[in-house]
Amino acid sequence: MIGIDIVEVARMSLEEKFIDKIADEEEKQYILRTSTTALQLQRLASLWAVKEAVMKALNLGKASGVSFKDIKLCHEETGKPYVELFGVAKREMDISFYGKKIEVSLSHEKSHAVAVAIVV
Repeated sequence: MIGIDIVEVARMSLEEKFIDKIADEEEKQYILRTSTTALQLQRLASLWAVKEAVMKALNLGKASGVSFKDIKLCHEETGKPYVELFGVAKREMDISFYGKKIEVSLSHEKSHAVAVAIVV
């Protein structure tokens, strides 16, 4: 299964309420520790996109009860992104894709962020 999502950076907000909707504390630090507001917004858009892409790859729609916080974006020491799953997302991965993992890739630039998630 594959999922892809693209997000307009201009739709993002650095208001705490907005960030809290989709990010845990580590993800917030990843977003906010950058030097410019523009890069913070791009990272936030990437975070949104990767979570949406994972939901699509797992075939989880709004009716499934999945939450943005069921998917956590992490990075290896090399910077390579990966996701950890919790709640509804983990349960779906365990039931429907037992023994597999999710590979993710994300990219951002001034106006857009994009992410791809593939169950392999």
